[in-house]
Amino acid sequence: MSRISPEERQRLAESLAEAVKASSEADQASGQAQAQAARQAAEIEALLEGGERLALRGRDLRASVQELRDTLERGRLSTLNAALEGARLGEVAGKALMAMTEEVRSALGRSADVLDDHATRVAELERERERLVLALGPLADAARAVASEVTRAADRNRSGRDALAEPPHPPARSRRA
Repeated sequence: MSRISPEERQRLAESLAEAVKASSEADQASGQAQAQAARQAAEIEALLEGGERLALRGRDLRASVQELRDTLERGRLSTLNAALEGARLGEVAGKALMAMTEEVRSALGRSADVLDDHATRVAELERERERLVLALGPLADAARAVASEVTRAADRNRSGRDALAEPPHPPARSRRA
């Protein structure tokens, strides 16, 4: 069995101390990376939740647009009935009623055009939201995977450092009887 010289023992102890120090620094860096990855995953999750809230608002807006369309249609039918009543009333009284109903019908038509424009914009926003949600999903998965892998690497690093830091066990001596 060969003996280790005191100088060699000192070099090994210094190398071991450097390895433990480097491992501790790596552990600290991996902890920071893990925290950053977890923050990014949480931020992406918050964006996904925001996308879901936007989807609910989009559904509410579509329902409101439909309600407004129904109201405009009822108004259009009312103006048609008023125009028919104006025609029935005759030249003098009916002419004023017919002019007023034509103005209201024109305003309802412009309102319907504006409403259609808003409905188109809502649909565009919903499509854009869907594209964003589809893009964010894989990013969230990747951020979670990175956080998990960094955690596993940190655990392996700690195990290795702990093994390095353990004092060596002297070899067992055999007893001779």
